[in-house]
Amino acid sequence: MHRYEKTILEILKKKQKSDPDSLINAGGLGKDETLWALESLSGKGLIEITRENEKQVSLTEEGMQYVKEGLPEMILLKRLKEGTIPIKNLGDKRSMIGLQWAKKKGFIVISNGSVLLSDKGVNALERGIDTQKDMEAIASGNTVKDIEELIKRGLAQESSKNRVSMVTITRKGIDAKLNEVDESLIDSVDRKLIATKGWEGKNFKPYDIKLEVEKPVPARRHPLSYTIGRIREAYVSNGFTEVSGPIIDSAFWVFDSLFEPQDHPARDAQDTFYIANADETEASPEAYVNRVKKAHTKGWKYRWSLPTSRETVLRTHTTSVSARYIYDIISGIMEEGKAPVLPIKLFSTGRIFRNENIDYKHLADFYQTDGIIIGEDLRLAHLFDTILKLYSWLGTEIRFKPAYFPFVEPGAELYAYSKKSSEWMELGGSGVIRREITGVRNGKISVLAWGVGVERLALIGNERLKGISELYNNGLGWLRKSGD
Repeated sequence: MHRYEKTILEILKKKQKSDPDSLINAGGLGKDETLWALESLSGKGLIEITRENEKQVSLTEEGMQYVKEGLPEMILLKRLKEGTIPIKNLGDKRSMIGLQWAKKKGFIVISNGSVLLSDKGVNALERGIDTQKDMEAIASGNTVKDIEELIKRGLAQESSKNRVSMVTITRKGIDAKLNEVDESLIDSVDRKLIATKGWEGKNFKPYDIKLEVEKPVPARRHPLSYTIGRIREAYVSNGFTEVSGPIIDSAFWVFDSLFEPQDHPARDAQDTFYIANADETEASPEAYVNRVKKAHTKGWKYRWSLPTSRETVLRTHTTSVSARYIYDIISGIMEEGKAPVLPIKLFSTGRIFRNENIDYKHLADFYQTDGIIIGEDLRLAHLFDTILKLYSWLGTEIRFKPAYFPFVEPGAELYAYSKKSSEWMELGGSGVIRREITGVRNGKISVLAWGVGVERLALIGNERLKGISELYNNGLGWLRKSGD
C-alpha cells in the first residue's frame, strides 16, 4: 500500500465516508495526490466512489470576442449616444446583429428610417447590459444564473464533467492493514533521488492522465505594477533617465513654480489636499522665489503671497518633480562652465493626490508619469513625435487635442483609444514649458513636457478591468485572473 493510500484509508476508517475536499484538508495531501489515492483504493475494492456530472459553462470563440470588444448592441448604443443613425448606414453584419438585439430588448426606437436611443437604452449605457456582465463573469471563471440567451446566441456552451462527490470505505477497506506501506513505488523525482540513484531497483508510480487535477496557478505580476514596469522600459529604451521627488511638498513647487496663479480653482481645498500643522518643507532658492513672484505679478497682475506659496500639500501631479529639475538644469546652463550636454531627457513615476469623486476612471490617490526634454530649438513637432514613439512602444494609439494649461504654451491634451469601450479616453496633458518658468528669454533652450495617468493606461491596456478602482483589489482570486 502506498503512503498516500494509507493516509486516505486511515481517515476513512474513522469517518466511514467523506467528500474529496475534506480528505484533502484532513490528509495534508495535494489534490492530485488525493485523487490518485482514491482511484487506486477504488481499484483494490477498499473504497467506493460516488460520482456526479457537473455542468460547466464556457464561452465560444464569438463570446470571447464580444468580451473584449463588447456586444454588438452595446457598440450600437455607444454610436447612438452621439445622435441618431439612418438604418441604411448600418449595413454591416455586426451592426445588423446589434440592431436586432437592441430592438428586441427595447434599447432603441426606429422612426422615419432612423435609429435613436430609448430611455431603456440610455439606462443600459449607464448601467451596462446584463448579457455582457454574464459573459465577463463566465470568462473570469464565475457562475451565472441565466445562460439561456448566451447559449441561444451561440456565445456560450454547456458541457458535463464527471467528478468525485463522495467516498465510502468498504468492509474490505475497514479490515485492511495500514502498516503495509509499499515504499518501492517512486511518486516524485528530485535532485537527491537522481544524485543517489535512488530509483534503481524501484518502480515509478503510474500516471492516469484522465484523473481530475488541480488547476495550476502561475505567478503573475499585478496589473498596475506591470504597467509601471512597461512605462519605465519604454522611457529607458528611448534614452530617458528616471528621477523622483517628494510626495509631501510646498505649494511653491506644486503650483507657483509652474506659473499657476494662487487664485486658480485647482488650488482650492475641493481639489487639493492641504496638510495642517506640517513641518516646514524644504526652502526654495530665494533668487528663484523672487523670479517666480515677479512672473506672477507681471503675468497674472495680482499680489503674490509668499505665505500661500509655503503651504504644505500632497502633490497633485508629478510635474512638481519636473519643475525642480528644470530649475536646476537650466540654472546650470545659464552659469558659465556648467552647461550639460543637451538634450537631457528625464521621466518620473509616482503617486499623486487629488480631492476627486471616485468613479470608472477617477481616483483620489493614483499614479502619474511625467516626461521632460530640455534641449535646443525644440518645437511642438518634437513633442508629438516623442510621445507617439513612447506610447507606440507600449502598444497604445495616441491622438492630440489643443488645450490650455498654465505652465505650457502651446498645450495639448493626450487621448488614447480604448478598444473595450470604443472611445478615446483622456490620459493627460502636454506642451512646451513657458518662458516664465524656464527663465530663458533670449535663448535657444526650450523644454517639452507631458504627464499621463498610469491607471488609465492600465485600464486601456487590460481589457479585463472594469474600472481603475479595480487595480486596488487585493483578492488573490482576482489577481490570478487579472495579471499580465
